[in-house]
Amino acid sequence: MITKISFVGIVVSDIEEAQQLYMEALGLEPWDKGVVEMPGVKAVMFPVGDCSIELLQPTVGPEDPVGGGLARWLDKQGEGFCRLGLWVDNMDEEVRRLKESGARVIDSGEYGTIGEEHGARMAFIHPKSTLGVLIELDQQM
Repeated sequence: MITKISFVGIVVSDIEEAQQLYMEALGLEPWDKGVVEMPGVKAVMFPVGDCSIELLQPTVGPEDPVGGGLARWLDKQGEGFCRLGLWVDNMDEEVRRLKESGARVIDSGEYGTIGEEHGARMAFIHPKSTLGVLIELDQQM
């Protein structure tokens, strides 16, 4: 079962500029790690209540297998809302239910940690199954 919103993801072309804008215009403070680099992407999270705003900048080209999807999104759609993170209480059950309903689950592996304190399983639902939004399901481990 989906339990709550984890984050709203916004793709940007310049993460440092976008971070500054969110800090100055909205008065938000990024999490203690600031901008982090992961394979194919830079990201920064702004905690807001029980969820976060995540800014994402691709660091690879559209052809790259890791991060290329985000680069293609930016090329095609431009900057803006691209991802919705949702917490679930049972990843296996949600993935099974989604597949049975016809949703295209594109990845359901385990990917290290979210922050340093929280390990998580993640699964992704292709935007073609969700009205144009990449949905990330997260389950704390």
